[in-house]
Amino acid sequence: MRGWLHIARLTAIASLPLASFTTAPQSARAAAPDGVFAVEESGRMPCPAFVAAKAKNSPAFTRAIGFIEGYISAANRYEANTFDLSPWHTGQAYGLILEQHCKAHASDTIGMAAQRLVAALQPLRLASPSKLIEVGNGKHKAVLYEAILKRAQSALARRGLYRGAASGTFDAPTQKAFAAFQSGASLQPTGVPDPATLWKLLNP
Repeated sequence: MRGWLHIARLTAIASLPLASFTTAPQSARAAAPDGVFAVEESGRMPCPAFVAAKAKNSPAFTRAIGFIEGYISAANRYEANTFDLSPWHTGQAYGLILEQHCKAHASDTIGMAAQRLVAALQPLRLASPSKLIEVGNGKHKAVLYEAILKRAQSALARRGLYRGAASGTFDAPTQKAFAAFQSGASLQPTGVPDPATLWKLLNP
């Protein structure tokens, strides 16, 4: 599911999650009786170092994103009622979200940000497995969970942009509804539910 969107099309979501992302409580589950736990190398990276590494697209930036993806994968295993905490996010999206967070919270480390990110993603999670489907055509394509497409169709219907059932089928009316939503949200009206579109449509 990862890596299917060019970074330029993700800029629209870069600052959107900050309200929940920066105020969400930390939810680490420590093994030690006194609550202390170790954070691996990339998790100890200070936020200013992350911002600098992203600007250079250096190996340190790649390792930090790998840390975040691993952290989210582990959270998928241990968080209650969770199959996928980030059902439409990509490594590129994490990079943009973390960059905005780190610019505003220079005293944080990537490990601290990861804890807050897990809490912030809870309302968006997918609780049970769902089939992955490919939608779109030509140069505009996306791969997403069928359950997320159903969720998106319901959201489009609530906005009066879609009149069909939340079937999980990417048909012409669904594509037209996505394009209408994208136009109103200052996104490229491709009609394809990319992460930027899904974030603006489904983020509470």
